[in-house]
Amino acid sequence: MKKVFVMMLFISCFLMAASASADVIGNARLSLIQGDVSVRTADSGNEWIAASINLPLTPGDKVWVPEEGRAEIQILGGTYLRADAGTDLEITKLNMESDAAVTQIALPQGRIYVKYRNFGVGNSVFQIDTPIVSAMAYGSAVFEVNVDENGYTEVSVIDGFVYVESGYGNTKVSAGDMLSIGPDGYADISPRRPRDEWLSWNTSRDALLARSVSSSRYLPPALGVYSGDFDEYGRWVNTSDYGYVWTPRLVAKTWAPYRSGRWVWMNGDYVWISYEPWGWAPYHYGRWAFSAGIGWCWVPPAINAVFWSPGFVAWINTPTYISWVPLAPGEIYYGYGYYGPHSVNLRTVNIKTINVRNVYINSRVAHGVTVIHRDTFLTGRPVRNVNAPANPFSSGARVSPGRPDVKPVRETIMPHPTKVIPPGSLPAMRIIDRAKTTGITNRPVAVHEKSSVFRAGTSAPPMRVNKSAYPKPATKIHKAETDRPQTRKGDIDKPAVRSGEGSVAPSVKRKEIPGPETKKGVIESPGIKTKEPVRPSVKQKEAGNSTLQKGVTGKPALTPKATEESRRSREKEVKNSPLQSRSKQPAIINQQRSGRGRETENLQTPQGAGIPESNK
Repeated sequence: MKKVFVMMLFISCFLMAASASADVIGNARLSLIQGDVSVRTADSGNEWIAASINLPLTPGDKVWVPEEGRAEIQILGGTYLRADAGTDLEITKLNMESDAAVTQIALPQGRIYVKYRNFGVGNSVFQIDTPIVSAMAYGSAVFEVNVDENGYTEVSVIDGFVYVESGYGNTKVSAGDMLSIGPDGYADISPRRPRDEWLSWNTSRDALLARSVSSSRYLPPALGVYSGDFDEYGRWVNTSDYGYVWTPRLVAKTWAPYRSGRWVWMNGDYVWISYEPWGWAPYHYGRWAFSAGIGWCWVPPAINAVFWSPGFVAWINTPTYISWVPLAPGEIYYGYGYYGPHSVNLRTVNIKTINVRNVYINSRVAHGVTVIHRDTFLTGRPVRNVNAPANPFSSGARVSPGRPDVKPVRETIMPHPTKVIPPGSLPAMRIIDRAKTTGITNRPVAVHEKSSVFRAGTSAPPMRVNKSAYPKPATKIHKAETDRPQTRKGDIDKPAVRSGEGSVAPSVKRKEIPGPETKKGVIESPGIKTKEPVRPSVKQKEAGNSTLQKGVTGKPALTPKATEESRRSREKEVKNSPLQSRSKQPAIINQQRSGRGRETENLQTPQGAGIPESNK
């Protein structure tokens, strides 16, 4: 009973935190980046800009992970998505409502690892859309999705289960299995491959985050997922004024909150992007205080006051400089939206009638107030302040209600405006064009197991798949699928068998890729072995294929043209040879014209060539 109560408390706090995120800005962030990861946001337009840790991600934002790079996205509620090198993804939907929690990701190409955490909110789903399929997790699950440049998709489930739907139907992939499907709709289910370096790195990250729970005892339940940051980079101290507070380690004596980072214009507001690895929860939730003997410390919000904000500060805006100070517990925050207790929504009041007090507790702390030139605020380039007071909040300057009334410029949308991404680390045009043409960003969401992505208003039929007993080799399968020629008339149909049923799927014509394991007279495809003889089609025979064809014996068969020339040459030799009896000449011609075929199939084939072993 106690566990049920705790879970219900967590769900209510989670939903409260979700509803508090204005315009879903606070629902996801880049929690880890390696290499020159770049993003393209609604504010940056078509320009790819350098990513930063703690950058909020919203629907429509794209992330590109170059070679030698990796990225981790943390989603509200404890879900993690990690992207490997060569991954192009876009956040399509990110809705955390009281009756549904929907996350939708478009993956034109690349490899991602998802650790999805569902807390029982109705109509919740985590959906990954690739050029060929959509993969949906409705309950907590751990899975991988791998998409190559041709759209060939693999969905590998580590824990839980995932539903996968294509244009041919829907199937359930359980833990330990992997679904592979190509552009032709031919699907296989096989055991997952052995762990590689990428999977080992992900499981290590998961284990590290799972162990980092010490701080959760001091945090409201909705913020418990950030315990790892608090555990690794600071300590908790009990104070008489605020109870347990958190203070960061390894900061300079002149350090102050909201100092190491930048205000970035996004979604119509200035949002604080911290360069500190722990700088997400302490700058977007709760307030800051200064305590003698401890220094700066973060005061977590109450359970009923977990509200994300662009940054809890007070502003002073002048024509030459901009200044801010961290808000202490109980001080009023003026913002464009509702940010919980002790906040004023400027969208519902007349801003000209607001008289903001200019006495803030933290403005009295040495180095507590930040003052920068207006141009530095906009462009990120350092500009020296001239005649600016060291502490405008103590000099009587008027406090601005809400964010600075400063029109953003191109650099204002960049978390790292001075960082230049090497051209080789930017996505190629073919990748950008492919993402545009796949149309996967327009797919609907299958909000429950019986709904369909590709058949609106109806449920998807069962997908018919071939069941393989062995894992697919990664390199061999990718080569076989990506280099597969287009299907032509005369190719052999390969029926797929649905796992556990033995029903046959609609014929899908596949051109088989011969490999070293192919035997005489046996066509081998992933998961299927059939002893169907290989016969050239009538159309191919009539067309007179100019290339040499090999039979199962490995001996070359002559083409019709070569055979006719050989026949005439032999007839001539027989006529002119004194040693050859004329009585044998008709026998030679008749031998050439005999057989089951027509005269146009008059092939003088070496013995055994082109004849399957089963027909000899």
